[in-house]
Parts: sequence; C-alpha cells; structure tokens
Amino acid sequence: MENKKLSVQKSILWNSVGSLIYLATQWLITILVVRLAGVDAAGNLALAMSVGNLMYSIALFGMRNFQVSDIAEEYRNGVYIASRLITCFVSVIIGTVYVLCMSYTAEQRWCIGIYCVFKASEALYDVYAGISQKVWRMDYIGKSWVIKGICTFVAFCGVLYLTKNIVFAILAMTIVSFVVILIYDIPKNREIAEISILWKGKAIASLLYKCIPLLVYSMLTTAIATIPRLILEKICGSYALGIYGSVAAPTMIVQMGASYIYSPFITLFAERYHHKDKRGFWIAFRNCFLAIAVLSVCAMIGGKLLGHWGLMLLYGKEVAVHEALLLPLIAATILTAILWLFCGILTAVREFKGLIVGNVAAVLFSAVCSFVLIPKMEMQGATIALIIALGISCCILFGCLCRSWREK
Repeated sequence: MENKKLSVQKSILWNSVGSLIYLATQWLITILVVRLAGVDAAGNLALAMSVGNLMYSIALFGMRNFQVSDIAEEYRNGVYIASRLITCFVSVIIGTVYVLCMSYTAEQRWCIGIYCVFKASEALYDVYAGISQKVWRMDYIGKSWVIKGICTFVAFCGVLYLTKNIVFAILAMTIVSFVVILIYDIPKNREIAEISILWKGKAIASLLYKCIPLLVYSMLTTAIATIPRLILEKICGSYALGIYGSVAAPTMIVQMGASYIYSPFITLFAERYHHKDKRGFWIAFRNCFLAIAVLSVCAMIGGKLLGHWGLMLLYGKEVAVHEALLLPLIAATILTAILWLFCGILTAVREFKGLIVGNVAAVLFSAVCSFVLIPKMEMQGATIALIIALGISCCILFGCLCRSWREK
C-alpha cells in the first residue's frame, strides 16, 4: 500500500489546479446552457442548483473538515464511507419529497430531482477526497477533479446540444460522475489507505451524532445564499433567476478559488491547535487571509474593467445589460469565501457552538432582508441582502475563533 506524502505546497498546487479546472467546467455549463437552450433552461438549471446545494449539504453532513482534522484516528475510513453512503441516500429522498410537495412544473421537478442525485455523487466522492487529503496525497484529488470536470462537461453539453433537453443533460452528467468514482477514485484510494466499508452501527451512529452541529451549520451556510434566490424566483419569476444566476456564475470562480487555496490548511490548523502552537496557527490564518485578499482585489478590478465585455462575450446583450449586478455579486462571493474559511477553522478547533450561532444569525438576516429588499430592488436586492447577512456572520465567527483561543 503506497503512502508517499506530498509537501503542503505540492498538495495545495494539485488541489487548486484540479479543483479550478472542475470549477471552470461547471461554470462553463451554466454559461453554455444559455447559448444551447435559452434563458428559461438556465433558470431551471439555476433553480435545480439552488435546491441541489441544500441537499448537498445534507449529504456532506458537515463531515469533511471533521474527517481531515481527525488527528487521533477516532473513526476509521470505512466508517466515514459507510456514513456518507447513508447521508447521500437520505439527501436524495429528502430532495424527492421536496420537489413532489412544491408547485413546480414537471421539467423543474425532474431537473431538481436528478441534480440532487448528481450532488450526491459529489458528496460520495468528497469522503474519498478526505481520505487522500488526510495522508497528504492531494495529487489524487487534483487528477480526479480534472477527469470529472472534463467528462461531466462533455456529457452535459453534448447531450444538451443533441437533444435540447436540460433534463437529459443533467442525467448524463450524473451518470458520468458516478462512473469516474468507480473507475478512478475508489481504486486510487485503495492504493494509499484501507477503504473497506465498515457497517458498524455504533461507530456510524456516534460519528453522525458528533457531526450533527456540522450538518446544521453547513445547511445554514448553504441557506444563506439559497434563500435570496428562492425568494427572487417566487417574486420575480424563473426568467429573473436565470439572468441573476447567469451573471453570478462567473463570480463563483473567486469563491471556489479561495476555498481551494485554504482547504488543504484545515488539517494544518487542527494539528497546530492540537499542539497549542498559537503562533503557527495565526501565521497560517494570516497567509490564508492574505491569499483571499489578493484574489479578491484582482477579481474586483477585473470585474470593473472587463465585466461588460465578459458578459457580452459569454451571454450576449440580453444578460450583459444587467452588468450592474456583477460587482456586488463579486463582493458577496468574497464574503462567502471568508465565511467558509472561518467555518473550516472553527470545525478544526471543534468550536461548534460558534458555528451555529454565526450561521443562524446570517440565515435570519438573509431571509428578512430578502423579503424587504427584493420587492423594492429586484435582483440587486437579493445581492444586498446576501452581503448584509454574510458580513454579520463573518464578524460573529471571527469573534468565536478568538474566544476559543483565549479559553484554550
């Protein structure tokens, strides 16, 4: 069994490159759907993504940061895999019940239901990525993201081009995602770790019980951004959501790019907190924050200088006339990236109460501000509501992190 660890720098590089390629392909999908099938199809995809991301948080159960920061090996890999299979199944069932209870069209229901299964495939892969990260073999993660990104992109766009049917396109992407897990991810992880599934009821129940606060916080974190979009769709319609989602799609590069920078550091934060290395901990925090700051400045400048041109190139005049949405959306994605950083660190130091408090406050402000601002400002109101909620949450989470070190 091979177990040659990579350096932190190489791990970050592999993870960042692979993840950014996957992000780019998923982003291109949200862009090309407008070109291949129109704004209404883009709106249905945006709706499916909004609901699917909520189900994704259920499937993940907040477990990834817990898994990679499990320095004492409290739970074996097989227990993590078994628990993830359970949570993926539950997330799909909940998603199915949701679409049957809501007043969506038949096409919207199929889009949402199948997209929930696609997100379950991502959640299943996530547990194998956690195994690779824990032994510092993130080259496997990077290569997997590249393969998955290219294959799902080709499957989605190819089927959409041939059939003009968004449901079939999402289904093709979902099938390909599971195939990559079976033929690449599982065999590669078997080379570096013991990954036999362990159906140990007590261990699985114990793990899930400990991760309940993480599930709650991850659902809340997802809901912060999802609530404004759902309210926007109900008040202004799927066309407005399609425009909003199209303008927002390029900004996701900033958010995900930042997360790929600091994600490998979560294990490092746990190790330094465990060993009470306060100086090393805050140096790592400073480096992560500076990297996000540099990325954010570049994104804001790029959005200001190239925003209209980029939207025209990607979508055409129909979407480009809404360029005023772009810079506020970039600001919202920057705050989301900072929020994710704080949540990951608080998970590593096991400050679960702070996670819940900070995210509950954000969800409440997100909902209240959305109901107040969207009727008055429409699409721009959704973004402003999100910025307010994220800013409040980031302040609370940082305060909880400082308190945790004082108590330690």
